[in-house]
Amino acid sequence: MADESWLSLCTPSNIPMPPLERYIHHLPHHILKKRLGPHELGVGGYIPDHSTLKYRDENEVLALELVRNHTNIPVPDLVYMGADFNVFTRIPGICVNHQEIWDTISPRQREGLQYQIRSYIRQLSHIPSPYPGHVHSPHPSGSIFRPYQLQHCGPFPSTSSLLLHNPHLSPLVSASALPVFAHMDWDLSNIIIAENGDAVVGVVDWERAAWFPDAGRAMHRCAHHWEGWEGLFDTLEFPVGGGGGEGMGETGVVGEVGQLRWWGEAYY
Repeated sequence: MADESWLSLCTPSNIPMPPLERYIHHLPHHILKKRLGPHELGVGGYIPDHSTLKYRDENEVLALELVRNHTNIPVPDLVYMGADFNVFTRIPGICVNHQEIWDTISPRQREGLQYQIRSYIRQLSHIPSPYPGHVHSPHPSGSIFRPYQLQHCGPFPSTSSLLLHNPHLSPLVSASALPVFAHMDWDLSNIIIAENGDAVVGVVDWERAAWFPDAGRAMHRCAHHWEGWEGLFDTLEFPVGGGGGEGMGETGVVGEVGQLRWWGEAYY
């Protein structure tokens, strides 16, 4: 299908949520994500970061390839890349984008969802970086696409450099913390849950994925807004190096507290 064929399927009736930075069209078997135009505003007058929208779309495609190649995390497949939109397979399930939906998930189910996502965070930490020790995204620019949480978006040759340019993160991130691959936006709206609420069946919106210290724990603390989800990282420990200098020092795999497993120089 060409651009025009895909776009002909897009109507206001298949946009379930007002756009923030993209029109998200829910087609029967696909999701079509189309960027807002340069002069368009999101819902409530939200001003999209138009300068990085295209780059973030490209970063998502690269991140999804890494996740498919290195993990068993359920993610959508890229079906088509258009001039200003991408099409992905649609994962059936519930998207928690309203408090009313989250309220239907029992405490037992919430605990199970957190356990499952923590297992995904551990899997992601195994994905090797082409620049070990550097803080960067898969995108060729290397930028970390979190402009509202970072004063400078990098890339950075080390965690120390990240903190030098973003001193507000110093209370949250140790200079000795080594970057590991991370989703970087574990908002519940990016997690697809089974209809009965018992399991995660998909993880979407990988546009901000990057190699970041503590797997992006600091970003989660800055941005989460769901009661009961703020503790997602509480039982996780992450690899540290020998002083926070440039490049990769001693490396490790994320594990539960008290169960950190180290791997030396190799990732596997």
